[in-house]
Amino acid sequence: MNLYRKLAALMLFTLSIQGAVHADTSTTQSLPEEGREYTRLIPPVVSAPRVVEFFSFYCGPCYQFVENYPVTDAINKVLPRGESVTQYHVSAMGPLGHELTEAWAIAMVMNKTKAVEKPLFEAMRNGELTSVADIQAVFASAGIDTVTYDNARQSVTVKGVIARQDAATATFAVKGTPSFYVNGKYHINNAGIAAPTTGDYVNGFAQVVQVLLEK
Repeated sequence: MNLYRKLAALMLFTLSIQGAVHADTSTTQSLPEEGREYTRLIPPVVSAPRVVEFFSFYCGPCYQFVENYPVTDAINKVLPRGESVTQYHVSAMGPLGHELTEAWAIAMVMNKTKAVEKPLFEAMRNGELTSVADIQAVFASAGIDTVTYDNARQSVTVKGVIARQDAATATFAVKGTPSFYVNGKYHINNAGIAAPTTGDYVNGFAQVVQVLLEK
């Protein structure tokens, strides 16, 4: 997919999210319906994380899910104690896609995902993320200096997490971001969750995931 098609897809997704948030919800909310709030994966992905999210730092809607629609945090609250959404970065988007997947792998291994997630998004939005050195600067602000970062890039563990992210992207046949999958069986339709406010949208999203977890 070329850059223009990606941007067009992201714009369409953003509009669909806005439409969903402002949709008329005067009728009684029903249980999630296949084809509306979610679709079924055929075949399912075996041994998948309980909930997996695919995202990209080049993705505008992904940033909105961090800044204004904290869906991931809401889902974490309905997961069993001690579990959280597995977040994988998609390498195919943007000129630094692979390097950012590498960066996310380093953050995962060093338990720094929360510390670098929003700063990386903001640096991207501000046009300040154009090289590996720029990525390293964000990590430096989170306490990981350049030497430590470069050593991590050569780590077998980090390389394994990069491979895991890329393999999962291929296995789930991810075609857009942000994408959420539940139990390797269900793909959430982000735009299919209608709610009158941002908070209702976030809570509704988490409720759909909770129902699917119990199916």
